[in-house]
Amino acid sequence: MKITQVRIYPFDTGRIGGRVRAVAEIVIDDILLIRDIKVIESKHGGLFINFPKKKSSSNRFFEIVEPLSKEFAEEVRRAVLDKYKELISINVEENFD
Repeated sequence: MKITQVRIYPFDTGRIGGRVRAVAEIVIDDILLIRDIKVIESKHGGLFINFPKKKSSSNRFFEIVEPLSKEFAEEVRRAVLDKYKELISINVEENFD
């Protein structure tokens, strides 16, 4: 399986104390769309992703999409974070022009 498209929708919840910096969606092999992958800033400033989750009736969260191989999870993480960093660097450069 190959990630054929990554879209990033940045927003900043930092003003209200949140750590979500963007929501992403990926397309796999041009046939499967996964939405609501969150880009989150850690307390130490690093970035990580969370796959889509759903809240159960007992107020517990469970992943709706869960990669079964570490290699594919890493491929998704790398694709999403690279695209996010690219988008952020473009926006920063445009603000300085």
